[in-house]
Amino acid sequence: MSIVKMKRVRVIGLEEEKQELLQQLLSLGCVEISEPEEKITDPQWAALLRRDTSDLTDCKAEGSALTAALDALNRYAPEKKGLFRKRSPISEAEFFSESAKADALATAEEINDSTREIARIFAAENKLAATLASLTPWASLDLPLETTETEQTEVMLGTVPAAAELTALQAELAQATELATLIPVSADKDQQYLLLLAHKSEADLAVGALRSHSFSVVRFKDMTGTAARNIDRLKAEQQELEQARQAQEAAIAAQKDRRRALELTLDRVNQDISRETVSERFLTDGRIFFAEGWIPAERVADLDFLLGTHTAAWEAADPAEGETPPTLLKNPKWMDSINMVTEMYSLPAYNGIDPNPLMFFWYVFFFGIMFADVAYGIVLFLVSFIIIKKFNPKKTMGRMFHLGLWLGASTAICGVFVGGFFGNALEVIYQNFVPGGLDAMPAWMAKFCAGLIVNPVNDPMTVLILAIIIGCFHLLMGQCIHIYMGFRDGQGVDALLDVVPWWIVFAGIAVAALAGTPIVLILGALALICTQGRHEQGFFKKLFGGVKSLYDITSWLSDVLSYARLMALMLATSVIAQVFNTLGALPRNIIVFILVFLIGHVFNIGVNVIGTYVHAARLQYLEYFGKFYKDGGIPFRPLQYDTKYVDITNKEEN
Repeated sequence: MSIVKMKRVRVIGLEEEKQELLQQLLSLGCVEISEPEEKITDPQWAALLRRDTSDLTDCKAEGSALTAALDALNRYAPEKKGLFRKRSPISEAEFFSESAKADALATAEEINDSTREIARIFAAENKLAATLASLTPWASLDLPLETTETEQTEVMLGTVPAAAELTALQAELAQATELATLIPVSADKDQQYLLLLAHKSEADLAVGALRSHSFSVVRFKDMTGTAARNIDRLKAEQQELEQARQAQEAAIAAQKDRRRALELTLDRVNQDISRETVSERFLTDGRIFFAEGWIPAERVADLDFLLGTHTAAWEAADPAEGETPPTLLKNPKWMDSINMVTEMYSLPAYNGIDPNPLMFFWYVFFFGIMFADVAYGIVLFLVSFIIIKKFNPKKTMGRMFHLGLWLGASTAICGVFVGGFFGNALEVIYQNFVPGGLDAMPAWMAKFCAGLIVNPVNDPMTVLILAIIIGCFHLLMGQCIHIYMGFRDGQGVDALLDVVPWWIVFAGIAVAALAGTPIVLILGALALICTQGRHEQGFFKKLFGGVKSLYDITSWLSDVLSYARLMALMLATSVIAQVFNTLGALPRNIIVFILVFLIGHVFNIGVNVIGTYVHAARLQYLEYFGKFYKDGGIPFRPLQYDTKYVDITNKEEN
């Protein structure tokens, strides 16, 4: 239950064995290869070795092709997917099958060819649609579109805005020239479509007269025949394109049985990408390679066995002074789920302390207090249990539901002591739907509903006092951890002086409140003045630093009052539950009650489980961690399998 001790690893080997070694390191899953920036910028190293090349670009191209193919399948042959998906187990040999990869990439290429053809067809359809839209207003005109003139006449198609007065246009045209006429063809909400016939000698004059009314000439290049004839032709082409597009979509949908193969291969290619990314961190001269990184000290023997099968020289040493190893937390499996809460804040520094064993009980306990309800706890536990058993989620999602088991159990246990079972559902049911009312309720049930320790709705002040007392113990434990870390790091006296004067102050406040004497409080204040400025230079700075520390009493008061949220969240959960129970019972109809009951309590669980999760974490991050936690740890990111669709099983022995 600690931060795992790391070793700095350095390896020199033959370039020809590098790819095989990388594949074995991927399977081993415990070595992080560092970026070689310091070595590259060192002239002595740069004169000997260069950054290695890899097939990373090709791997990324394969990944993009597979992703595009799966996107196309999901678009044209969607499958029903739930919120969770069970991953299929697969052996390493099958996972890394080159023939399976080649087949999947060929399938992806076929799908992507169809996708590209569909895109081309869509573009052609859009172009046809635009052309049809431009031809439709002229459909009634029985005049070939290529006709622009006769022996004596200019023939022009044109448009004017819909607001233009046609009679005014015709009058103005007649005033300008008697050798022209304007014939309306059609109109829509935006424009009027007109045919202008003018003697060639007067054509420019006619157009000029109409230009003040925004007359715009329309020409259809490369079109012969009437607009109606061209519309019929284009519609036929549209139909042909639609059939071609549907054929391509059907060809993609026909590949739906290959979805699993594509997903598996995408997982495989992503491992190749990880391997090739790490490969570029190697240094080489073309014959040998050099790499360095980190490994958990407990896994050095595994690396020793692996490298023993290669022509390689290597060493595993403790971190040098000034180096910052990555942080890896190791806890029992039953406690591992709390890692997700810590990681939401920040990993501990390598020389810090693993907070998970110190936080696990408190986090689960605080959640249970704030969400206290037997039924809600059972629901939360069962939902988490079913999802784990059916889907076996991994990583953060898996940790969340494993943590949900603990949170559900804590919620149910705390609910026993405060009398919560879907709020006051038992009392409401007996009062409204059971003959005899509350008098018919068994004595043990009545005692439970009243709260074995306290009922948050009936006695919120008692809950508040209990919350403050629990918070004081929480803060006290954080201070004790601070003292432990001080002695661990050889600074025990400083740690004691940081904490003990405050204990005297707190004891003084209690004595002053209970016995009415301020002597102990005055002694505590003097202790703070004498100790809290000790790191300053000069007597007056030390004194001022000590006096200034007295102001921190407000910070401590704020920390203590933060635990009032334990009462507030418990009260909110209970009151909302009671409101829905009361609303459902008002019509005294069991069907209405059940409907309102289900909707209301699903809402209450959904809203308050999020708020409770966040506030339980906040009490750890701000109040608890602030007393001892060193954050800023660098995550340990070894080269290892990281799959989305499959679980790799029965790894081959190295």
